[in-house]
Amino acid sequence: MNGRKKILLLWLWMFTFTFSFSATGTEVPTMVGLGDSIGEGVQSIDANLRTQTFCYLNLLAAQLGADFPLPLIRSNPIGIIGNTALRTRLNPSIESLNLAVVGADVESLLNDRADAVNEAQIDSETDLVLFPRMGSQVEIAESIGASLIICWVGNNDALSAVTSFDELDGSQLTPVDEFETNFNEIAERLVNAGENVVFANVGDVTNIGFLLDGHDLRRFLGSDFGLREGEFTSVAVMLLIRLGLDDGSLLKVPDFILDVDEVQMIQERIDAFNQIIKEVANNLGMPMVDINGMLNDLSSAPPDFSDVPISTRYLDGIFSLDGVHPSNTGHAVLTNSFIQTINTHFNRNFPLISNDKLKDITIKDPHVDKDGDGMVEGRPGAGLLESLGPFLGISGDKNASLQGFWPLIDDSLGIQFIKHYLSILGEDPQMVLRWNKDDSIAAFKHIFGILAFNKQK
Repeated sequence: MNGRKKILLLWLWMFTFTFSFSATGTEVPTMVGLGDSIGEGVQSIDANLRTQTFCYLNLLAAQLGADFPLPLIRSNPIGIIGNTALRTRLNPSIESLNLAVVGADVESLLNDRADAVNEAQIDSETDLVLFPRMGSQVEIAESIGASLIICWVGNNDALSAVTSFDELDGSQLTPVDEFETNFNEIAERLVNAGENVVFANVGDVTNIGFLLDGHDLRRFLGSDFGLREGEFTSVAVMLLIRLGLDDGSLLKVPDFILDVDEVQMIQERIDAFNQIIKEVANNLGMPMVDINGMLNDLSSAPPDFSDVPISTRYLDGIFSLDGVHPSNTGHAVLTNSFIQTINTHFNRNFPLISNDKLKDITIKDPHVDKDGDGMVEGRPGAGLLESLGPFLGISGDKNASLQGFWPLIDDSLGIQFIKHYLSILGEDPQMVLRWNKDDSIAAFKHIFGILAFNKQK
């Protein structure tokens, strides 16, 4: 073959791909998504058909015009991520292109494999999401050969350091060398498997709604209980105090406080992770979405989509009831960040979610506190935390026109909460008579998914 023919064939190949990945062409990209609970569509510690359609991967596929079947999950009022007895696939035969699974980190993206050969063998969240496919997320992506692969992973390599609310010491962080080895393998294999891969970095997990500073405590409790500047505690501890299940003494225990040095250690580790992601993406010629920068911007300059400022603080619109997973609004903001990066790097013109649409999403979002009373409407029955939200005083706001604030601390509400918690789980409410603080802490670990999904490092 002479040189002119080689150049012609190369040009034809490039034209064909450009057309298939065009914002205006009749063909659209085959998109596959890999990642963790954010990609799966978890909100308020459950992923189900009432939350999954709002996840950024699904919104992104819609804006790109890509077909993107989801592994929709039927849950119930006590459903929680990881429970495959109470949560089942709506249509198990669908081979989803959303491969993101709760709890995934850089190691499990490579090695946690779906192995169920039939529905009866589904016994893990990995099986539940990936069935009827078999293999790890990376292995399945390799078998599909998509024209566009979205890979956002690394959050869980840092997240447990802040969600382990009774062990806040930073010990759960993934070592940098392990992260680098695994991320390099993920990136190289995905680039070999797909024509284009979009990566994203790790957001500052000390800047999520689950962590509360002194200002937040004064907002919800009327006092900061001596929490010093630069220190954080958790939503779980705040609620324990608010319900009268703790008198504030937990805030004197170092394990329940993220101190300044621990915050710095976590942020430095995230910086190291993000430097690795950036260098690997650059070396492979692929883009990286700067989620960390986006979260910092949201924190420093909260946007206003519907006359309600949206921020990363708890119940301020970006996160759902758990303070970790994005709300509908949070996912929409994430989606636009991915589109902007894709358009810039690949010289495309895919449409952003418009300001009018963002306003509509925010107005309808059940996790936006529209009247500033410290409560949101919530999504009743969509999992355990949503069912308990009204008894925790964080959801059930039916009239956004009413001003005021839920009682700051009410000892009597703790007993009501415990009785309802026991009843909804099918246990004897009279067990409340033998209930102690350790039981309360264990209950909040359950409700916020800490026991099952904080990976031991």
